[in-house]
Amino acid sequence: MVSTFSRSPAGLVVRPLDTADHQAVRRLHERLNEYDTYMRFFTVYPAHLAALAEAICVADPSHYALGAFVDGTLAGVANYVALDVGDAPAEVEFALVVDDEYRMHGIGTLLLSRLTAAARQHGVTRMRAEILAQNAMVLKVIRDLGWSSALHRDRAEMHLDLDLDDVPSPAVAGG
Repeated sequence: MVSTFSRSPAGLVVRPLDTADHQAVRRLHERLNEYDTYMRFFTVYPAHLAALAEAICVADPSHYALGAFVDGTLAGVANYVALDVGDAPAEVEFALVVDDEYRMHGIGTLLLSRLTAAARQHGVTRMRAEILAQNAMVLKVIRDLGWSSALHRDRAEMHLDLDLDDVPSPAVAGG
């Protein structure tokens, strides 16, 4: 069940990211502490932050990203990348990151809900993600969205394989 986001910070704006946002995306990832970096990248020292930030901000049929801004500061990002080639990808892998300062306000749930809606509009039928089993924050977001049945454990990782035909289209509130 999607929350009503009544806890969302004042001044929250969610919008698609574009190439002008790549520095904000990079700064958001650079602000992550070692634990959060490990949860996001499965390593403490990702060497590719500049390239990642640029790739997240590419707007084409194979990429899509949403940013949550609080008073102009990027507080979270949800994005997907096509796993298949074509004009309208059917299968994507997604990622989510929310700045520690803005967690527990429904931003991650809001971002993933809106990313799912955008994926549907772009013809995507399956969304996948690899999540460390100890990443309680992202797993809570998945539970809040009602996607628990799409999770499967493989040692230290959880695999989310979500068929969008099986997921109701939520009514999303919030900025």
